[in-house]
Amino acid sequence: ICLLLILKDKAVMRFTKMQGAGNDFLLVESKDTRRDWSPLAIAMCDRHYGIGADGLLVILPSARNDFLMRIFNSDGSDGGISGNGLRCAVKYFIEEQAKPDKKSVSVETTTGIKTATFTKKAGKVVKVKAGMGEPRFGAKQIPAVIGKSGGKVKSMITYPITVDGKKLELNIISMGNPHAVYFYRGDIDKFPLASLGPKVEHHKIFPERV
Repeated sequence: ICLLLILKDKAVMRFTKMQGAGNDFLLVESKDTRRDWSPLAIAMCDRHYGIGADGLLVILPSARNDFLMRIFNSDGSDGGISGNGLRCAVKYFIEEQAKPDKKSVSVETTTGIKTATFTKKAGKVVKVKAGMGEPRFGAKQIPAVIGKSGGKVKSMITYPITVDGKKLELNIISMGNPHAVYFYRGDIDKFPLASLGPKVEHHKIFPERV
């Protein structure tokens, strides 16, 4: 869906609403590599007073790659990288800009160069496979602040934290941005994700959230 947005300064911006696995984004193209995109991300992604999305994707020119992708969360923070966002950006690039004989895409991000391949049917991209690189498990790589009590922790696999009196053994990894994975064997509908999730996200050991 391609639409036009009229900004407060009466400038007109063309944007596209996309989603990958239900993770929805607003995508814009620009040549302005110095602009502070955070305020626009906050305004556009607001689901009540804006257009509504999980984040803003910005496609910018790249000197050595097909394009540079920046991603900003709905709160304006830098999202680093997103696999779903990357796939959306690649689909947009192939359908809107790339030459017909293009076989793969090289994308510059703040977390490194990512590559992607795709499948087309009737001129439309129906599948994108993105290479996100190897997962990183080191505390400094994630990053996670484990403090002096952490000792010589080399890996953040099954790392215990306590939230609201509930002990969670988290598998903490980075794919360019930090993730906390919890394996739960019970009834998923009974797991208090809505209350625990934000508290894990903002836990003191995650300086860049999770």
